[in-house]
Amino acid sequence: MKQYQKILSLAVIATSIFTSALTFQSIYAQTPNIHSDIDSTPVAAVIMITKDKDGNVIFNPPVATIKQDEEVLILNNDTIAHSFTNGANPEDPMAGKLFDSGTIQPKGFIEYVAANLSPGNYTFYTTTDPTVTAQISILAK
Repeated sequence: MKQYQKILSLAVIATSIFTSALTFQSIYAQTPNIHSDIDSTPVAAVIMITKDKDGNVIFNPPVATIKQDEEVLILNNDTIAHSFTNGANPEDPMAGKLFDSGTIQPKGFIEYVAANLSPGNYTFYTTTDPTVTAQISILAK
């Protein structure tokens, strides 16, 4: 009987490890990364895609400030996929030319290092609902 319990315990542990590895891999595989694989840049700001008290999708905070070459982390706390795309809306001639995360799955995130941006203010939106906008303010190093 003890041998059976030992084998059963090992099987449960092995299944847990295997399931955890699959879960990590699927989350990692669904999270687009517009940052290098070697992550040595500290996160200077966090922007959440979430809902306000009325249930409207928003970026929070509406204005995030970082310095050039600093990293911003964008978390999607909504139940549908969103993006982090520069421009006022899809019709903006610069839309997506400076940064475009692609799809950020629900409960997923992306990292963005502002290495390609000059100091200034940059409006961004989500392609899921282009009326949802916010701004990132880039300061000189």
